[in-house]
Amino acid sequence: MKKRTISFVISLILLTGATGCNLLEWPVYVLFGQKTEKVQAEYEGLAGGRPAAIIIATEPGVDFDYPEARTNIALALAAAIKSHVKDITFVDQQDVERFQMENLNWATLPMTDIAQKFSATRLIYLDLYQFTMQEENSLHLLRGNIRAALWIYEADGVSPNRPAYSTEITVLYPEHAPIPASQAAAQDVENKSIAEFAQKTALKFYDHKVALR
Repeated sequence: MKKRTISFVISLILLTGATGCNLLEWPVYVLFGQKTEKVQAEYEGLAGGRPAAIIIATEPGVDFDYPEARTNIALALAAAIKSHVKDITFVDQQDVERFQMENLNWATLPMTDIAQKFSATRLIYLDLYQFTMQEENSLHLLRGNIRAALWIYEADGVSPNRPAYSTEITVLYPEHAPIPASQAAAQDVENKSIAEFAQKTALKFYDHKVALR
């Protein structure tokens, strides 16, 4: 498990590069000077030094087939958000994982109890209801398919047990067609699918530019 997680972190570093740019979604307007438009952050409540915790619910089948997925998604998401959202801090993900392992009924707890456990004012809750790397109905083709519901809870808000923000995140990688299966390709597709999922999720939390088509 440790080797695969280390492999993922190395791949993520190589993918984002020293500048923190996402090579999967390299801005076309940078390369070709296309016109752009500014997209406002959908939720701005992560900035300002508020400590946040990322907690992910998964289906049993996901944990069995991809035991490192939950940790790798959380680490990638924290890195993607920190590269764009000023002054945010995250609870150590090992502490979150330990809490989930020691409290198997954690998903039934009030969000305020979970946030208080980590002294967090923001709780980023992901319900990862699909995580597959094999093309549907095929044993020999690979394509990452990640789908999750996202809620953010504000522990210091007026209604801390009701989400202050919610959305759905979907990633299909490679987007246009699956690729032939191999052990090396399977790890590469998983790493890049998670990296793209993290980047796509992080975009919800900061202003950014997109190329006009």
